[in-house]
Amino acid sequence: MKCLKPRLPLLCLVTLMSLACSTLAQAGSCIAVDSKTENLNFGARLANEGLNIPADTPDGTVVYQESLQGTGHIWSCSKISMFGILVNPALGTATGPETLFPLGKSGLSFRVWMQALDRYQSAPQAIAPNTSYGFGTNEVRLEVVKTGPLAEKVRIEAGYLGSLQDDDLILKKFNLSNPLALNTASCQTPAVPVAMGDDYQLQDFDKAGATPRTVRFNIGLNQCQTGIKKVTYSLKATTPVIDATKGIVALNSSSTAAGIGLQLMNDTGQPIALDTTYPFNAFTTTGSTFNIPLSAAYYRLPTGDLKAGSANTEVTFIVNYL
Repeated sequence: MKCLKPRLPLLCLVTLMSLACSTLAQAGSCIAVDSKTENLNFGARLANEGLNIPADTPDGTVVYQESLQGTGHIWSCSKISMFGILVNPALGTATGPETLFPLGKSGLSFRVWMQALDRYQSAPQAIAPNTSYGFGTNEVRLEVVKTGPLAEKVRIEAGYLGSLQDDDLILKKFNLSNPLALNTASCQTPAVPVAMGDDYQLQDFDKAGATPRTVRFNIGLNQCQTGIKKVTYSLKATTPVIDATKGIVALNSSSTAAGIGLQLMNDTGQPIALDTTYPFNAFTTTGSTFNIPLSAAYYRLPTGDLKAGSANTEVTFIVNYL
């Protein structure tokens, strides 16, 4: 075990492997000599950004890290004691030589690098009595690590993560100053208003199924993050469905026209079935901006009187990033 002697009395942590000895650790056996509990508040950058982690990120990858300057501590333990990081029980548990501490069931964990000790500090382990434990001012680094399958929605609330302590003597408390939200890799998909035109004539819809004009438009995929391997999309009606297979939806309730609906199609004019997933084959892992080409047309319904007026509707566009 490495011993460190900065400007303060020596800290040499000796792990006692005997189970019989470790059970002798006593709460309250350690007292501060020149030490005050220090609060280290990590997560300053999380105020403006979440963590963007592709789903296929390998376990063991550090996805966030931040370093702060920590104060020194001097303390004394009269008996065998338990020194290490005690994780907030609300987040999980860790024992013995474990240096990764769970962040709930998120698929993420945290660990703490102690520059003064030249190591990732473990969960509490038994150490021998000593009247002059201590270490000086040093850098303390918090790392968030992917350690398992990522939960669909992750939000670690701001607050207490754990503490560095010897028995019940708390040396440092590690806190999150901002919530940690996990954002799965995605693209920005702005809303797309489509101008269908306002110069139609009633005679343009002379028979059922008439689609006098096709209007092309694109769904933009902007600022796509790395890690996406495949994109699929689907359309979901927000107005009554007239024919799901042919992609025909009704006008919204504020429209004054009658006898027509709107048909949704791909760029070649083939109908897009509603609530059906389609692959976007033009997506590449090397690009960051794409357009999904689609088209739409007013469609003469087989029943109902034809009436001129405003003709508007809305459709929800759903994108999946894999």
